[in-house]
Amino acid sequence: MYSNIRDSRFDQAITLRDAYRIMERFVEQHVDRGVVANVDLLSYLGVLPTGESGDPAALDDFVLAADSVLGSPDAR
Repeated sequence: MYSNIRDSRFDQAITLRDAYRIMERFVEQHVDRGVVANVDLLSYLGVLPTGESGDPAALDDFVLAADSVLGSPDAR
């Protein structure tokens, strides 16, 4: 099952600095995969009223990027 923006793992407070670094890593991982054009990335980043993203895996990918920038949740 895919993540929902309302999942508790999205409750963590971070600095703007970390938010920027996480988004940078998220986009970097997207580009490294080479599967979708960058313009398409913007089209599936939105969050639907149900709390899901336009791309079912985007929220999970974002959490992976956050873990790579901030360290794994187990290390916190």
